[in-house]
Amino acid sequence: MNDPLTLAPGVRRLRPDDHFMILSETDASPMHVGALILLDVPADGQDDFAAAIRRQFADRLPATPLLVRLHEAPDGYDSDVWADIARADLETLVAVEPHDGAWSEAELYDAVARLNMRRLDLSGPPFAAHLFERLAEGGSAIYLKMHHSVADGIGFQTVLGLLSDAAPPATARFADARLPEPEKWRCKADARFADEEALRAAQSARRKQALAELDAFKDDREPTPQLAMSGPTSDKRRYATISLPVARVKAAGKALDATVNDIFLTLASTALRNYLGEMGDLPDTPLVINSARSYRRDEHGSFGNRIVALHPHLATHLVDPVARLRAIQASMAKEMQRTAHDEALLDAAEKPYGARDRRAAFAERLAGGKRLLPGNLTLSNVPGPAEARSYAGFRQRHNYPVPIIGSGRFLNITSRRSGDNLDMGVIADAEKIADVGRIAALFTAALDELEIVA
Repeated sequence: MNDPLTLAPGVRRLRPDDHFMILSETDASPMHVGALILLDVPADGQDDFAAAIRRQFADRLPATPLLVRLHEAPDGYDSDVWADIARADLETLVAVEPHDGAWSEAELYDAVARLNMRRLDLSGPPFAAHLFERLAEGGSAIYLKMHHSVADGIGFQTVLGLLSDAAPPATARFADARLPEPEKWRCKADARFADEEALRAAQSARRKQALAELDAFKDDREPTPQLAMSGPTSDKRRYATISLPVARVKAAGKALDATVNDIFLTLASTALRNYLGEMGDLPDTPLVINSARSYRRDEHGSFGNRIVALHPHLATHLVDPVARLRAIQASMAKEMQRTAHDEALLDAAEKPYGARDRRAAFAERLAGGKRLLPGNLTLSNVPGPAEARSYAGFRQRHNYPVPIIGSGRFLNITSRRSGDNLDMGVIADAEKIADVGRIAALFTAALDELEIVA
């Protein structure tokens, strides 16, 4: 059976879920997945660091979904497509950030927060790498970001693996993929839509059934409370990091009959409860988060977006941390019960003029910068490798997420395993949170507190 997402050799259609990541992007809420990778680079290797990383990328990019450019279908009749290209301008895409000396941690984080707001140009490869050759604490760093339309957080981890020393160099490409002429493209789209007519009908029936069954869950979710810092997201960011030993988090979970994700959410709950209390902005009802669950299966492949939204509450109205943990577990359990129905709602094959119609619909929905989904903030815990990684022979010390803030939210904390650590990135709307480092410190202190009561 032919893959319906393949338009021509080297030309692959976007699914509607992937298109959403392009359409929901604004200047105040760029849509990419990122990592700040700290590497052990000796002082005598820092002058060659940029050249070494460019060689590493040049050798491995053909095995990733990044050596492509975006094309819109004529008249928006068919899906937009990624088309393979033979090579990329790595002098521009893998750029050295200038500094007269060495980057302090504060300077590095300020630079990452600023670069996080640059939207990626999808007329070329959908990624950018920013190199920091000398860090004051020693070593060097890469801030790599990839457009969210290419893959979700789990897919991004696969990309990082393919760019690392764990993957062999890939076979080089010698020519760009060719798009069909508009008339032929239209014929291919008509054939695809005809082949998928029964599938669309079956999916429509499943969506109607899912909507009916979701009615039983309509009163399970807490409403998203209004805070002083609620409202449209600004175009300014602040960034901080957290690193906790995986062993400590697992030990707390074992003592409290909780998963690593349960502990992650509870630590965030404690940190935010304490921070909002200090700011005089703690609501009487619990904060609600935007999170996600992957539903990726083998038949879906490694890339694209296969995530369903979750909106549990954080029980920030409760004083006792263990009581908060149990309330969070109960809220998440209810969310998980509905995810099969939510997945059915997302399971939609393309339809004629679907791309055109989505563009028009999102232009209206994004007006004013309001939330597209429930939740005051975003919390994500993404799987990462337990083994050590290296790039161009340089050992990775940390793999900190550099997350994004969805429209209408003020904060995102994303966790990712990196060897023996859980490395986390904390990004905040700078017009709403003056000291993101304070939230990071409260998060770390929350584990100390939980260990005492465990």
